[in-house]
Amino acid sequence: MSAEKAQNDFIEDTASETRNVNEAIQPIFDGLSQEEYITLEKKLVWKIDLHLITALFGIFIFNILDRSNIASARLGGLQKDLGLSDTQYQTAVSIMFVGYLLGQIPSNLILIKVNPSRYLPCAIIVWGGLSLATAGVKNFGGIFAVRFLIGFAESPFFAGALLLISSWYKPSEIAPRVALMYCGNTVANGFGGVLAAGVLSGITEAGGLEGWRWLYIIEGAGTMVVGVIAFFLLPDFPRSGKKTWLTEQEQRLAEWRIASSVNGELDETSSIKQGLIDTVTDIKVWALVCVQVCILSSQTWTYFFPSIVQTLGYGKIRSLLLTSPVYIFGFITSLGNSLIAQRTGLRAALIMWPLTLAIVGNCMVIASHSTAVRYTGMFIMCAGSFSAFNVLEAWVGSTIPRTRTKRAITYALVNMLGNLSNIYGAYFFPSNDAPQYVNGDITLSCFALGGVGFAAALGFYLRHLNKKAEKAENEDGIVRYRYLV
Repeated sequence: MSAEKAQNDFIEDTASETRNVNEAIQPIFDGLSQEEYITLEKKLVWKIDLHLITALFGIFIFNILDRSNIASARLGGLQKDLGLSDTQYQTAVSIMFVGYLLGQIPSNLILIKVNPSRYLPCAIIVWGGLSLATAGVKNFGGIFAVRFLIGFAESPFFAGALLLISSWYKPSEIAPRVALMYCGNTVANGFGGVLAAGVLSGITEAGGLEGWRWLYIIEGAGTMVVGVIAFFLLPDFPRSGKKTWLTEQEQRLAEWRIASSVNGELDETSSIKQGLIDTVTDIKVWALVCVQVCILSSQTWTYFFPSIVQTLGYGKIRSLLLTSPVYIFGFITSLGNSLIAQRTGLRAALIMWPLTLAIVGNCMVIASHSTAVRYTGMFIMCAGSFSAFNVLEAWVGSTIPRTRTKRAITYALVNMLGNLSNIYGAYFFPSNDAPQYVNGDITLSCFALGGVGFAAALGFYLRHLNKKAEKAENEDGIVRYRYLV
């Protein structure tokens, strides 16, 4: 049976039946029994996980290391050696995101026209080389320029990775995959602190270079190696040619099961103009943007976390080491929240409760002078802001399932506008606010509260659309797409 015939059979079948939103679509693929289909699908998903998620996880580790190692370098003397004022350092942190944001939408529009398996690795090698070049900067102008270029070079990766995930997985499968990829963030922040502690204490002044310069050399070179490996691991989109790691039947199933999850619609591209119009006129997109802005604003403590931990009264090496357990805990809670999202289909509630938790953590950090209470608050703060993020990214894929062009623009827009927080967030934690950082933590709590409100509003709106779809189905018997709420 051809892929086209299987697709047509599915569309004809679903057009003649009415189903409840909680009922599963029964697979009708290649005449397989339910048991045979489940076995084949599990094997396929395992292969996709191995090629796509494993590769994205490894890349994301170095993506975060190259983006945030400036915080560790600051403890190693970067700010002093370059003669930066607090404002200049904060500007160096934030300017990276100007380049990062400018490249988001153009990059995703390029990505839907080219092979991701070639485009993304090239971007990785470029930003790795720029990160390595940071070791040679001598002043504010140098760090400003190289950080801007790193941001522009990094812009294809994250939104592109989310587009790839949403192209290979059904909406119900996206959340834990985003969590697994995003655990690269946790590993990077946790391992990055340990690596920085080792480099800054072990090879300071080696070869006449300060320890923080060696940190950039080591991490930048590592990123370039990962970029070369990515050429052999990253897949393209399911419908973009033969995949040597899939059988012919598995490749057809990869296309068919994604179409079946959205009532038989193939994951096609539309014109760029139409995709832009569809995106900017959809109120759901802007609601997702608002939630993302609030979530990422509540995470802006990460770029100052080593300095925040140092206010507990420890030296720079111990402060770097103490950041690791916090990020590990954040990953565990984040993965757990994403697995609950996959099993239950819930989205809004699984964004709202972590952000509420983040508010509690922020209050503990600013309200107490006890080291134990403040450090515990940092665990809660991290768990809350990280756990909401993965579910939101999965919610984008299920709320904007078609077309691929619209979804590509939506992911880029949500990521771009959300990451504006990293520009203004760079000014939330000036050193003269230490040790409590009251203003910064209150600001982060307000954003978290806003995220709770926007997620609730979007959840109510999608529930309203689902009720309208159910009513229409009861009238004409034609199956309609249901949003995850």
